[in-house]
Amino acid sequence: MINRIKKGMGATTGIVMAAALVTGCSGSGDEGSSSTASNAGATATSSERPTISVIKPLYSSHVYFPDSGLEKIIEDELNINLQYETPPSGDYKTVLNVKLAGGDIPDIVATMSPGDSEHNALISQGVFLPLDDYLEKFPKLKESFSEEIWDLMRSPTDGKIYGVPWLRDRGGSGIFIRKDWLDKLGLSEPKTLDELYDVLVAFRDKDPDGNGAKDTIPLAFRDNNLSTIYPFVTLFGGNPGWYPESSDPNKLVFGQVQPEMAEMLAYLNTLRQEGLIDPDLLIGNTLGLDKFKAGTAGVLVGTLGDFRQMVESTTMKAVILDPITNGDQVWKLALPALPVSRTNQISAKSQNPEAALRYLEYQVTDGFDYIQYGVEGKTYSVENGVKIPFAEDKKDNNYNTTTGLELLQPEWLFSDTEKFTKFVSVDSANYMLGKIDNYEKNIAFDYLRTNIVFPYRNEVWSQLDTILKEGYTKMIVDKNADPMAIFEETVEKWKAAGGTKVIDEANELQEDKSAPTYRYQKK
Repeated sequence: MINRIKKGMGATTGIVMAAALVTGCSGSGDEGSSSTASNAGATATSSERPTISVIKPLYSSHVYFPDSGLEKIIEDELNINLQYETPPSGDYKTVLNVKLAGGDIPDIVATMSPGDSEHNALISQGVFLPLDDYLEKFPKLKESFSEEIWDLMRSPTDGKIYGVPWLRDRGGSGIFIRKDWLDKLGLSEPKTLDELYDVLVAFRDKDPDGNGAKDTIPLAFRDNNLSTIYPFVTLFGGNPGWYPESSDPNKLVFGQVQPEMAEMLAYLNTLRQEGLIDPDLLIGNTLGLDKFKAGTAGVLVGTLGDFRQMVESTTMKAVILDPITNGDQVWKLALPALPVSRTNQISAKSQNPEAALRYLEYQVTDGFDYIQYGVEGKTYSVENGVKIPFAEDKKDNNYNTTTGLELLQPEWLFSDTEKFTKFVSVDSANYMLGKIDNYEKNIAFDYLRTNIVFPYRNEVWSQLDTILKEGYTKMIVDKNADPMAIFEETVEKWKAAGGTKVIDEANELQEDKSAPTYRYQKK
């Protein structure tokens, strides 16, 4: 077994420096020295095991136990050695930049492409292998994603595929509500914004939790980031992303500086002044999600997938509202143009690219149960054909490193109850999938293709984002504010600081301004 790397790296090194050191390495992955797919990329003598190095972010709720029994099972089945490096997600880009700058590039690199401009730029700098020819040797891996997804993975520069996707979860932001509180107050599930307002007033005034105190938070949002409120703008006819101007389909505009955003922010200001919204929104430390789970909030705007955390709660009865309306507008899912959260890319310096791809294929085929569940009897049981994970304190940690090892999920999983039955019952999983299907009938796509490199946008976007955060936060929380005046001032400041040039650049560099569209394939 290879010793796993557990390095702490604090230095920050630019991507440009990394590129200077690795450009030109694309020829170092010699296809001729790799084996066929059938023997997992073993080197010249079959008794030798290739070492596959991996770097990926480890999120706070995930675990990785180096040299585990589960890892050894996988290594023996594939006749490889695995070498994982799992920096905390918050440090990931820094650690990866340092490795790139030193030319120390693992075989499999989890990048934030296509949503990260710096990581997108690495493709044109020759850091990663194009995979088009390799994928033909791994038909099961290729078939794990639809042709539509593979087409979306193509580089806008040369049309080649440079990675294997980790797809984003289906759905987006929806509205959860305490059904038990509605029942107690004799209220129906709201179907319109006006009806929702009436429910919020009732939750504020009528002590739905029965504790004798006027301390209920009527409406909370998942977290305290500005982006958590943006989906609300769809009820006012807006889109928080980029979309074509109504009078010119060949010109993109940025939704967060459009008049509909001002209407939505002014509405939230009114809710705040009336005590109908979480006072910590945008300025506090406790998440709205945690307040809803703790029973202090009655309505939550949250990610649909979050509902698995309360769908089977024994202390509350919550439901997902169907998309509500406001006049002729309906709540829409605000979705990106590309349904990819991150990408597994193969280093151009890899000596075993086929072994690396075989490992990725294994994760969505023969090794699916190992990666998703662990080992039967050690981390889960099977009841009526359904795999039921043990409680965390009952799992054998020697086989409980699934989230640490996981690099991808097959596309079919996102439309299957098995996506959720690791956490909830089959009935609850079916309920959640049904609600996601319903929400997906109305989508506000962001038209901006994030896999395109926008140099000026990359340079100024952090500053521009700060301008919006400061202005829009003031619009909501300042009780003496004139929301419309602050909006106009904020937008003008944003444009003067480079926003106008960003819009011009987006329209110049993105030739394809057609509507995004994708649907996840089913099993």
